[in-house]
Amino acid sequence: MIVLIYRLLRVLGILKKLLFINAYTAGKNFTMFVTAGIIGSKDTITIGDDVELSGWLISDGGKIKIGDKTIINMGTVIRSMESVQIGSHCEVGGECYIQDHNSMSLNFRERRKMGGDILHTPVIIGDDVWIGRRATILKGVTIGDRAVVATYAVVTKDVPPDSVVAGNPARVVKKLPYA
Repeated sequence: MIVLIYRLLRVLGILKKLLFINAYTAGKNFTMFVTAGIIGSKDTITIGDDVELSGWLISDGGKIKIGDKTIINMGTVIRSMESVQIGSHCEVGGECYIQDHNSMSLNFRERRKMGGDILHTPVIIGDDVWIGRRATILKGVTIGDRAVVATYAVVTKDVPPDSVVAGNPARVVKKLPYA
């Protein structure tokens, strides 16, 4: 039964890809599930080969680049005003939030007018990174290759390669033996 539901979601995703065809550039074997969506343009969102997308990619004028063989799970939102880059062979868990900007101005007077300067700094996620369910990656963060971000972690600072981070704010809790 689960296999049938999975196949149905893939078929519906193929139809949904047609709705968003002008919102991205993708490599071969890109799979978009029915739960996914893309808001952007061909010059702002680039998706590699063999990518599976169940979440949302939203360009607020910035670039989003997803590497080959990466999986973005359901409920995840990736937003960019400047640049979000995710490497190859990554898995982003469900309901994660990755964003390279503050959503609003820090100045309360400007927020009242729905205006003002919004701070933005690129987010870079290396290759072979695993991001656990409901993790949040904030602006200006670089996550090194082969790192693991624990479930519910809030990443506010760079993560070294071959390490596990957890908590709010996230901190290194373990070094992995790959180095």
